[in-house]
Amino acid sequence: MTEFEYPEESEGFKEIDRFYSESRSTIAIVGKKPDGTFTYALYQWDLTDAEYVGGGYWSCCDLGGMYGEYNSAQKEAKQAISCHK
Repeated sequence: MTEFEYPEESEGFKEIDRFYSESRSTIAIVGKKPDGTFTYALYQWDLTDAEYVGGGYWSCCDLGGMYGEYNSAQKEAKQAISCHK
């Protein structure tokens, strides 16, 4: 598994915090959008196409909504990542 590098330019928000699943194969990035709202994105280590691409890669598997407060986005991200082992 390679180290995760958050692609800020593709997700459109600046990272504030990150949380890992127990196995560290899923990561939640919580951040702030340019309009001042907060959101999150979940990425998982994907081995689905490993035989074709030569290994695994980090794949976005969930995007959060718009939250007015950081704590709301953080709570939702932690809830979403708790579903991943």
